[in-house]
Amino acid sequence: MVIVDHEIMDRVKSENLIDSFDDSCLTNIGYDLRAKRFYASSKGEESITLQPNESAFVESVEVVSMPTDMLGRIALKNSRIRQGLSLDAPVYQPGHKTRIYFRLTNVSADTIVLYAGDRYATILFDKLSAEPDQAYHGAFRDEFNYRGLGDYKDVYKRQMREIEKKTDDLKSIENSIYGNVLVILTVFVALFSFLTTNISLAANSASIKQYFVFNGILLGSISFLVALIGMVIKPKRKMWMYWIPTVICFAAAFLVYLL
Repeated sequence: MVIVDHEIMDRVKSENLIDSFDDSCLTNIGYDLRAKRFYASSKGEESITLQPNESAFVESVEVVSMPTDMLGRIALKNSRIRQGLSLDAPVYQPGHKTRIYFRLTNVSADTIVLYAGDRYATILFDKLSAEPDQAYHGAFRDEFNYRGLGDYKDVYKRQMREIEKKTDDLKSIENSIYGNVLVILTVFVALFSFLTTNISLAANSASIKQYFVFNGILLGSISFLVALIGMVIKPKRKMWMYWIPTVICFAAAFLVYLL
């Protein structure tokens, strides 16, 4: 159950629910948070420009001390939704004392400038059906200065490594598909060229020497094409291995020609 304005005021007076409380920020069902600083990196700024799809964390002026019988929800103000912002925020649990931090993202096609002192979000206080057995004791308790990713940096790093590995696997599969297609095309070209060349030689009553020379050049050219494909598809393998058949074929054709 969301508590209303006079109940919020009572909690402020009796339990210091909101430090740096401002009467003008009190709404009928919540309290508008004032921005103190913005973080796109570890450095806080009093104003920040968001290009389309860029994000920044917002630090509130207010410090909330959540009672053990309530939780806090952060909601984006309607005017900011229409401005082109979206919001990501946690649920503030019973017993959590902290400044409020939430992330704003520019989902519009225009540039949006954020300023300290402006109001972007409202905190709503939900009354619980009963007090939980344990109050909040997570990684971001008593966060009065921005901690960034805090204790979850290693988790995010592992996730990024897993994503990068999956990306590499997809690239490998893609290269393998392209490679197979190119190999099939090369085989068809080789067979067609081999048959055409030998039929033409037979029609012109070519000698055995001419057969060896022309077929050596043809096989060397096909081997050269395969080597180029191999370099593109699997460039990390030993390069010299691709060129051995090419050198052998051309060398054999040249020696036979000289005889």
